[in-house]
Amino acid sequence: MKTRNIFLTAALLGCFVGAAAQDVTILHMKDGTTKRYTNGVKWKTSMGFYEYTPVNTKTFNSSTTHDNGYVYDWGVTQVQKVDGEYMVGLFWQDFMPDNFHARHGVCFGTKPGLTVDDCLAKEYATDEVVVKRDNSSINFVNVFGGHSYYMWIGARKSTNLEMFIGYGDNPMKLVTVDTLVNYITIPLEIGKTYYYRTFAEGTVLEAGLEKTVVFYDDERSFQVPRVMGDFGYYPYLRATEEALTAFANAHLDSLATLTWQQLEPLWNKWRATDEGKNYDLSADITSEKFDDGTGYRLNRIPDEFYIWAANREIVIDAFDGLAEVSKYYDKNTKDSVSTALEYRVTNVDPKWGVPGGKYILFKPTNTIFRPQITYRSDEVMAGVKYKIQFNFAPETDEFATDMDLRPTKVRIGVKAPSGNKFQSLNYPDGRRNIEVSATEVTTYEIQDFVMPAMGLDLQYENNVSISETKLDGNNPDKVVYNRILRIAEVRLIPMKDE
Repeated sequence: MKTRNIFLTAALLGCFVGAAAQDVTILHMKDGTTKRYTNGVKWKTSMGFYEYTPVNTKTFNSSTTHDNGYVYDWGVTQVQKVDGEYMVGLFWQDFMPDNFHARHGVCFGTKPGLTVDDCLAKEYATDEVVVKRDNSSINFVNVFGGHSYYMWIGARKSTNLEMFIGYGDNPMKLVTVDTLVNYITIPLEIGKTYYYRTFAEGTVLEAGLEKTVVFYDDERSFQVPRVMGDFGYYPYLRATEEALTAFANAHLDSLATLTWQQLEPLWNKWRATDEGKNYDLSADITSEKFDDGTGYRLNRIPDEFYIWAANREIVIDAFDGLAEVSKYYDKNTKDSVSTALEYRVTNVDPKWGVPGGKYILFKPTNTIFRPQITYRSDEVMAGVKYKIQFNFAPETDEFATDMDLRPTKVRIGVKAPSGNKFQSLNYPDGRRNIEVSATEVTTYEIQDFVMPAMGLDLQYENNVSISETKLDGNNPDKVVYNRILRIAEVRLIPMKDE
């Protein structure tokens, strides 16, 4: 239960009240003492009573979420992690009466029972600082109207710090600009328990003399959690940065950096094979228990994994390999609209010879935008030399029109590892466009295809102009194209060095 304090201020005021008999005001205090004030012709006693209830520190955003969904409640207002170190922020409101001329601050330490005279650190808060709200600079006191204070605790950081004040999905973001004030500079150690309490330090008169009185908020504590992510451990088996670097140096000379996200799809496939299941990794694994569970580290990636990955044939499935189809903005409906309609054709009659027995037919939705269709594979190993086969299906609908059976032209590009742009592939004959038949399977091959990074993104783009889709009565020999793409599987076959 909160402790309420009733304060009495007594002042002797000189004034002329006319001739009167002398009176005495006597106050009987709870501790048994008395206070005596004389009243008379020139003096009177004026008393005011104030009620003060200390307010707890606000805990708006006091939780952090760690691996395995582990949520830890710190019991503070805000938690930030800067340069690998935790910091906590406190925000509180204290409505101490103004005539006490109080200073407000925080006692902080590593043991309970904190006072201003017995703590590891004591810091006074000031509201005469500049903060940012909604990207505009403003004085702190103008934001909260006084009686509001904040404090950061942790290793000193020069960057601006963000504190979210309020509940719900849209709390106020308070960006503290000047980190030289309202800051207790003590690095927080992982696993250690810390205590804090806010206080108001005011001035009162006793026997005619000024005396400093301190009023404390409830003491609170928090422990810096010991979670696996802070020690380079993971909730499942994955390689350390050192293991990834050693693997890349040994096998991927052309690859500058390698991440586990790039390697993990292939690693999981290998671990699902009989070879991967039976390979003994115990000597290369370390594990440890943390607040958020047991963490693991793979300290070495076996050479056997690379041998398997670099010698396997990769198929990019016509259906499963599809990543996205380009869109355009429709001004009339104000919607994002696909540039092509998709028709998935399955169980193709073997007589057509379509690799994989299925394909997707992409038909443009308008004549302005050329569809760009992206296929993706996470299994392509960087630095490995492949023969890549692009397979296009013919039209297999027996009710196809003459226009459906016209050929088309396509350009294929590969996404550059350093960005989102696609670079067109050059074919052995020097062309960048492939002419694709609508009456038989079309397969184009590129030898010595090497990706300098893990994974592969392919983009197909129909490269037929509107004029090329129209008959020309004056030129009956003109080849007329359509703008339909029928994409079957892509196959990458490792090439052995002679």
